[in-house]
Amino acid sequence: MDCIVGIDLGGTNIAGAAADIEGNVLTEAVVPTPAGGHEVVLKAIDRLVRKLAGDRKLKALALGVPGVINPEEGLCLASGNLNWTNVPVGSFFRQRYENVPVYLDNDARVAARGEQRFGAAKNCRDFIYVTAGTGIGGGIFTGGMPVTGSRGGGGEIGHMVLLPDGPPCTCGGRGCLETLAAAPALAREGRLEALKDPFSLLHELAAREGAITAAMVSEACDRGDIAANAAFQRCAGWLGIGLAGLINIFNPGKVIIGGGLSLAGDKLLGVVKAKVARHAMREQGRHVEIILSPLRNKAGLYGALALALSGYKQA
Repeated sequence: MDCIVGIDLGGTNIAGAAADIEGNVLTEAVVPTPAGGHEVVLKAIDRLVRKLAGDRKLKALALGVPGVINPEEGLCLASGNLNWTNVPVGSFFRQRYENVPVYLDNDARVAARGEQRFGAAKNCRDFIYVTAGTGIGGGIFTGGMPVTGSRGGGGEIGHMVLLPDGPPCTCGGRGCLETLAAAPALAREGRLEALKDPFSLLHELAAREGAITAAMVSEACDRGDIAANAAFQRCAGWLGIGLAGLINIFNPGKVIIGGGLSLAGDKLLGVVKAKVARHAMREQGRHVEIILSPLRNKAGLYGALALALSGYKQA
């Protein structure tokens, strides 16, 4: 039996799935991302691919990798999450799987492909997928095709500068969207609000747990804590402002929000939609649908399958 394999590489876990050549998922698995250099990680992926394929004949392999990716050359040019520079991911796997096409792209762009084939972007040619969690990434599709840029670095949504003198970012800049709206930002804003209100539930949770996390802020917000809600509103508001700018530029039919922060559901959507209504140009803002990803944390995995399937069909 023929199969394709998709891999979603993260800083914490490696998720993989095998599917038949019609895209029906056969098996899935998740393993921890090992510590060490890139060779250690790539060998762990290799073991996972072989386990997923089993006795089936592998026809295509696709990987979503965090960072700046050159899909044509199969290179990870830079990945802050993995501390990689110029890693030849494509050639590593092509040497191990002769006559098997290997496809590589940025993880968020791959997740957008997952929405395009399996999720909320079916039959939508112009859409933006944004994943908001530990960081913020995204995939932008126009005319049914991804925006990649000249060297694969297009679509770095999380590094739009919204506040030039804002918090420092891992990219070396300041005030990037990621520093204002991702999970670490929510934790930071929660700490500030807890300090201002020693009688808040957030302050109480911090005293008990010893530190404030994004999950703690979200929990306190769900329980009606005013301090936590202020922190959440601020971070969700920045996300909405960033999306308004993208909507003005790309005029998408849909904006799909995934990642851990999307679990906040309608609470997040309400703030984002209000900011878009205020900051997006009227025509663009009125005609865009802003929704939560139905695939949640599997968009990247299904996107890798979609990339492998697309490559196989076109080969």
